[in-house]
Amino acid sequence: MNVKPLRRRTALALVPVATLGVVMAGVVSPSAAQAAGRDGVCNDGEFCYYYNSYQAGSVSDFTGSVSDYGTTQPTCYEFKGAGNGQGLCVKNNAASVWNRSTKPVTVYYNTGYLGATQTIQPGVKANLNSTLKNNNASHRIYTNNQQTAFNFFVGIGYTKRQSAGIVGNLMQESGTGVDPLASQAGGAGRGIAQWSVGGRWDTYANDNVVWYANKLGMSPYSLTLQLKFIQYELNTFSGYGKSPLVASTTIDGATVVFQDYFERCGTCYTATRKTYAHQVYDTYA
Repeated sequence: MNVKPLRRRTALALVPVATLGVVMAGVVSPSAAQAAGRDGVCNDGEFCYYYNSYQAGSVSDFTGSVSDYGTTQPTCYEFKGAGNGQGLCVKNNAASVWNRSTKPVTVYYNTGYLGATQTIQPGVKANLNSTLKNNNASHRIYTNNQQTAFNFFVGIGYTKRQSAGIVGNLMQESGTGVDPLASQAGGAGRGIAQWSVGGRWDTYANDNVVWYANKLGMSPYSLTLQLKFIQYELNTFSGYGKSPLVASTTIDGATVVFQDYFERCGTCYTATRKTYAHQVYDTYA
């Protein structure tokens, strides 16, 4: 394949490392209003637990994240719908779920979003796995670009470790929020991967974000478009490192491959990229 010449630039200096919790602005806490709206029916936009497997038994429906369901009545979140389990606390009593929200939802073994996890994609019905069945203590609904990017790369076939390595790089390049509007201060970098103006952002033949956006009829500043463009570059130009990326078996290895082959940064802050990648893996994998 035709490989474009290196255009070295300095990555955005995003140190010290920000904690993941800072960027999860979309995560909401339970409130009196949320609790009042729960009616035991799994409505559009809600995340729902079922007392029995295969979405059977009483339902407990939620519109936001909850870090602790509580363990005793009358203060716990309970199963409210008709059927087996009605009136029981949700904590450690759920067997299946239906995610009718528009965002991925992660169920946790422990309160406070800790312990073993299972992530349920939008629209999916699922039984809780053998670890979490009747051992569910909290759930979190995500709305941030980190998880969207991570899920995208997992969805197109990269392993979770490889995907975390990619997203760790994107966090260093465009900010921990993986911002498609990111613009390098005083520099040419644009978008989540900081493609260069005069190069891969708007100039290289058959290899620039603006051209690709026009080809698909999308905005070059769309997160989805930029994720698709990364996929396109990896699949089309061997010099961007798809083969060594696919061969990577560790988070650190994948992070360095994507940094060296795809980002081709000058001052890279490799340790920060690796830290971000591990944070992504620990949170979303």
